[in-house]
Amino acid sequence: MINISGRIEVVFIIEGRSIIVIIRNAKKNDIDVLQGLYKFIQSLDIDLIKKIGNEKFFKILQECYTSEKDRFSYKNCRVLEMDSVIKGFYFSYEYDFMIESKEYWEKFIVSRYDLNIDDVIFEYNEALRGEYYLDTLYVFKEGRSQGLGSKLLEDFFKKEYNLLSLNVDKNNVGAKKLYESFGMKKEAEIMIANHFYDHMVLKK
Repeated sequence: MINISGRIEVVFIIEGRSIIVIIRNAKKNDIDVLQGLYKFIQSLDIDLIKKIGNEKFFKILQECYTSEKDRFSYKNCRVLEMDSVIKGFYFSYEYDFMIESKEYWEKFIVSRYDLNIDDVIFEYNEALRGEYYLDTLYVFKEGRSQGLGSKLLEDFFKKEYNLLSLNVDKNNVGAKKLYESFGMKKEAEIMIANHFYDHMVLKK
């Protein structure tokens, strides 16, 4: 394993073939991340998409990703590559940054895209004070069932924060067991996009 300026290289054996898996900081021009994030959020049946339509929503998401102030900024993203192709990614940030990004959304995005003040992708309640939060982890379809999600999780859990957190669907037993294997425990319940999630934390 090599760690140079946030870049990690791991030799991974898949179907008897040695493959170098790279986990690195996202770049502003990583369009695959934006497309994957868009696809993931679409799957959650978000009210904002129903209201403004897919095209306008994608433009807003692109604005957020290329900014440095939104929770979905490329600055908050780590990507996993195999053979120079992005196979997965995750977004994470501190609680204080989430609060700052709420201000960015309300003062800039709402005005620029003619939204109402209560129009949001997700409520700004996903993380609790003092936490470093895993917002979204996504593996593209062609990269699934290869352990790549676990590699991204391992990268997240190496963050040097005393309190790591994430939310998981209450009915997703498999995911909860995976997070528990990293030492996480349920701390609370949080409603996101009209659905209750278990809020899990790891105290270091």
